[in-house]
Amino acid sequence: MPVSETQRMGIAAVLLMSLTVYGIFFLHARQPIRETPLPWGVQNAKLVAVEVSGDRGVNGGIYFLPEGLTIEETLCLAGIKEKNLGGKIDPVRVVAGSALTVSPQGEVAIGEMAAVRKLALGLPVDLNGISEEGLFLIPGIGERMAAQIIQLRNEMGGFRKLEELMAVPGIKEKKLNSLRRYLTVGTVRKGT
Repeated sequence: MPVSETQRMGIAAVLLMSLTVYGIFFLHARQPIRETPLPWGVQNAKLVAVEVSGDRGVNGGIYFLPEGLTIEETLCLAGIKEKNLGGKIDPVRVVAGSALTVSPQGEVAIGEMAAVRKLALGLPVDLNGISEEGLFLIPGIGERMAAQIIQLRNEMGGFRKLEELMAVPGIKEKKLNSLRRYLTVGTVRKGT
């Protein structure tokens, strides 16, 4: 059966379109997947992550709340009313990375979230408070470097600025810049 010129042109057009579609899908599949921050880390610059746990009817978990709320307002949003608490609540404002714990007696303790939670939320951890194990969680810090950081912290009595990390072998300006998003320097703790 002879094939006409029109049929040959039609076959060539279908083949060309098929190759074009295949090429587009092939190139698209090879594009690197962009790493984006966790959505809750960038929802709103005025929201802070606060962990709430304990007894007395607390709906425990991590809450993303407006900046500047007091402990009482935070606990209220977590489902606990002031009448369920044993003592007077401090008018202290909670900050990002705070952890509020309500005791069975209704007393409220304020502390910091665990390093693993802070890092998962994109919050920096305090270099003067993080454990050696917590340092392992930070990309670019291995066992040996974590031990050296802890040793330097103990020798210095705590870090006063992040740049002091450059005294650790293997941490130069480029490495320090990559660590800035994970670490911060808070108050120097006694016995650190």
